[in-house]
Amino acid sequence: MRRRDLCGVLLLLAYLLGVGLVTGPSLYQLLVWHFPTPRFELIPFADILRVLKDTTSPGLGAFMNIAGNLALLAPLGFLLPLFWRYFNRAGRTILFAAGLSLSIELIQLVAGGVTSVDDLILNTAGAAIGFAVAKLLLRACPRLAPRRESRAEWAYPFACWVAVIAFYTVADWIFLR
Repeated sequence: MRRRDLCGVLLLLAYLLGVGLVTGPSLYQLLVWHFPTPRFELIPFADILRVLKDTTSPGLGAFMNIAGNLALLAPLGFLLPLFWRYFNRAGRTILFAAGLSLSIELIQLVAGGVTSVDDLILNTAGAAIGFAVAKLLLRACPRLAPRRESRAEWAYPFACWVAVIAFYTVADWIFLR
């Protein structure tokens, strides 16, 4: 593993550990066969509209929900093209971010949390914004761009996410038994 890859993996692991901490439950519920009742929000933009119309938490509550979901994966969209040339294309980065967001929503579904298609949309849009910022930075400072591409660069971020899921699942298993 090259030094740049190692640096990217360590930075990505630190970021994804934070994402795992913020997004909540792990797969521990699967291990103990404890399935709380999940809540589905499968109609696009219905959850966003509900949050915007909610009179109990005007302004800041709606802003925190929408901005928080946008901001959650923006660093992912920013980091991937900076460290791995494979993610130099918007489609690859956005698809990876959408898959990661979908996995978060599926884990929340299994764990009995709220699964919302709007979270998926906002998380993916946030990653696209992060990607656009990274591309602007790479255009302004081309020396920051990764030089060469290996065949399996997509595996580094994927392995990091799998490691984070495994870490939180084991940690919950140890501390919640």
